[in-house]
Amino acid sequence: MDASVSRMLRLFRLSVPPLFFLLACYVLLGEHVFGLAYVVGKRLKPRMRATLRGLYRLGSAVVALFMHVYLWYACADDETSLCPPTRFGERNCLAITSVSALYCGVTLLAERWANPMLELGQPTGLRVRVCAAAGLMITWITIADQQLCAHLLLLLFTARRTLVLFPRVDYLYALCIKFYTMIHMSRILSHRCDGIPKLAVATVASMSVL
Repeated sequence: MDASVSRMLRLFRLSVPPLFFLLACYVLLGEHVFGLAYVVGKRLKPRMRATLRGLYRLGSAVVALFMHVYLWYACADDETSLCPPTRFGERNCLAITSVSALYCGVTLLAERWANPMLELGQPTGLRVRVCAAAGLMITWITIADQQLCAHLLLLLFTARRTLVLFPRVDYLYALCIKFYTMIHMSRILSHRCDGIPKLAVATVASMSVL
């Protein structure tokens, strides 16, 4: 494995504790902490807010679409298989995996401000935050351990943002990803695929509530 690839994977392992702290803050901080976002949002004119909301959703969808397609291109195996080899050792795959993980983390935190300010209409309860934080945490750990589950989680995250305006397509596509992940987990548990069983189970559990 290339030295730069090894350093990047090691960086993911070292960044797990700081990420856990950031996500704990994300979960525990209530909506009143983001009161300024509500104030700014109310001061925006309805047309301006609607325009900014549309631009935000469009921009987020375009970026997520690029990452989703590039994940398939750089990290997917050429042959269809229930036990595809992971390609974390390849620079292109590791690069888009890292960028996608950072994108998911940044948008998760940024939307605590954007949601009330632009009236995105996304759920904001404690349960929703816990599920989102757990999903990102598992993604980070599975990247550090070079598990296929990391790519499946990133595909689910980016697909959700890409298809935000097409809920039925989003539901069916997400269902396909979750179904494949369940099959992959069952093969890991039966020792027919290489992987860490507890991470495969954790991935399926986190996907079920995302």
